[in-house]
Amino acid sequence: MKDTNNNIETKSLSNLRILGLDPIIYNKTGHPGIVLSAAPMMQAIYLNNLIANPAVPDWINRDRFVLSPGHASTLQYAILHFAGYDLSIDDLKNYRHINSKTPAHPEYGVTPGVDNSSGPLGQGVGYGVGMALAEQHLAAKFNKSGHDIIDHYTYVLCSDGDLQEGGALEAIQLAGVWKLNKLIMLYDSNDCQLDTKCDEVLKVNYQKFFEAQNWNYIRVDNADEDLTAIKKAITAAQKSDKPTLIECKTIIGYGHPKQGSPMHSSPFTAEEMQQVQTFYDFEHPQFYVDPDVKTYWKDAFIKRGQETYQTWAKKLKAYQTAFPEEFKQLFAAPTVEFDAFKSFLTTDQNKKAGTRIIMGDVFKYYQQKCPNNMFGGSADLGTATKIIGYNGSWTIKTPQNNNIHFGVREFAAGTISIGIELHQGLKGFNSTFLIFSDYMKPCIRMACIQNLPVIFAFSHDSIGVGFDGKSHQPVEQLAMLRNCPNLNVLRPADINEAIGCLKLVVETKKTPSALILSRQDTPYQLATTCYKKTLQGGYIVVEEDKTKPLTAIIIATGTEVPIAINAAKTMKANIRVVSMPSVELFDQQPIAYQESVIPKDFPKVIAIEFSNDYVWYKFVGKTGLVIGVDDYGLSGSADAVIKYKCLDQDTIIQRIEKYLG
Repeated sequence: MKDTNNNIETKSLSNLRILGLDPIIYNKTGHPGIVLSAAPMMQAIYLNNLIANPAVPDWINRDRFVLSPGHASTLQYAILHFAGYDLSIDDLKNYRHINSKTPAHPEYGVTPGVDNSSGPLGQGVGYGVGMALAEQHLAAKFNKSGHDIIDHYTYVLCSDGDLQEGGALEAIQLAGVWKLNKLIMLYDSNDCQLDTKCDEVLKVNYQKFFEAQNWNYIRVDNADEDLTAIKKAITAAQKSDKPTLIECKTIIGYGHPKQGSPMHSSPFTAEEMQQVQTFYDFEHPQFYVDPDVKTYWKDAFIKRGQETYQTWAKKLKAYQTAFPEEFKQLFAAPTVEFDAFKSFLTTDQNKKAGTRIIMGDVFKYYQQKCPNNMFGGSADLGTATKIIGYNGSWTIKTPQNNNIHFGVREFAAGTISIGIELHQGLKGFNSTFLIFSDYMKPCIRMACIQNLPVIFAFSHDSIGVGFDGKSHQPVEQLAMLRNCPNLNVLRPADINEAIGCLKLVVETKKTPSALILSRQDTPYQLATTCYKKTLQGGYIVVEEDKTKPLTAIIIATGTEVPIAINAAKTMKANIRVVSMPSVELFDQQPIAYQESVIPKDFPKVIAIEFSNDYVWYKFVGKTGLVIGVDDYGLSGSADAVIKYKCLDQDTIIQRIEKYLG
């Protein structure tokens, strides 16, 4: 691919390819094949289309770019260097080094200009759908005649592997239903994956498939060299009234002696690298950037972004003057004032409800009465979970509304919620049954890694589900969630703790949350719970008689808190009861506070929770007692199942009395 005409775009593409390879060769680790095949698409997106301003990398109206195949990271790093982001040649040399700006897979918040963390294939497709959906919703909600302050595209680069993942297919279906016309996905269609050629595991006509999903489809042949065709395809996609897939036929490792084979996961030898440089007529020292190429990018990408940003900033100032309340709502950090929820408090000791209903009431009130930008919904279970958008259903005809119907797509609900949160300006959330957190776990993990405060709400939280039986009764899911670093797991006991949990999930900045909610009824408001103390994770709800020796401490969560309180009041022992809506928050408290609630060396500690979670042994120790679930439940009414498993109030008291001797 010799640059006989000294065409600056061709020279830029050759330089981009070689610079994308250099960190891999230099460090002897990485995936070079996709760098060579995907470079033309990346250059066409960034150099000719994408609008962003490296000086203001978090500008809300910038175009978004999602790299779904994270193993193409060095290609993105090279292009961000060209584009003027704070990413130096030394940073490229530090590829895959600890605490560098250039980790193995791009990480949101680590590398300037990276809009998402990527790695597990397929999830980036959902992020892109979420970003495009957020753009459409914010535009409908905040743009006014003559004041279009939200108006941008979302570009996604995906691979053969991405389109084989089920989560990506779920998101693709929704994008077509929602007609997200500002979503443009370029597909590096190289017919080759890690172990095999694609045709050994894939028989899909993507034109027919995507058109059946209500997408616009464009094909570009010879995408390894035909930059003009790729640019024309993107221009056509920008004019479509549907999301667009541009299938770019490429050769993996184009220019390498073994191009077109499953060789893309192995770094090139020095001899192979020399052959690639000769093929592209770009024989320079490692990490070389042509001065003409650098100037070309400055005049194209950087100048375009700066000028567009300056024009937008003037628009925004005029918007702030004309619509001050809308401006404040778009940019203000969401908050929860406890006093706003006093009307929910009651002294009616007989009022009962599932905590899903209690939390649903709190969610509804917050959305309707308090300024906020909540945007989310349920994976086809909103009538049961109660955690939905309460300001009308989002449709293509009502894009300003905030309740998303994800359909039976837990994986997509998770990735799209992440994309919404990545976009900025909105609080992304979703809900389903706790048992289906298994389908959403990869998304939860990526939300934790990216420090995104997405709200994952899970109802039907225990064997109290009842008749649905083993397949729907969660047992081990709480342990799975609590083992996720940087995830707050919250299991409120009543309205007070629900209000406290709402404040946390709305106001937290870098930590996702999992709300764990019951189907079965529980007292609506307990006499000694506290919404403020909920934020401490664990606190005392029944004090022992201080004039007598303490007999035991009972720790409980959620619907088991009233059981623990009743047990303490019924038994003749001197018992303290601790409600622990969040183990994670409790662990963050000062040691002195933790010791004041649960002394470390106290021998008689009991934990009650209708799950199978070994976390409680760090509190009860070797001499304590954990009352939980030891198998997968069984089918029957909630009361019958609970009694059969010896978890009813009377049997629990008997078990505690036996333990205390």
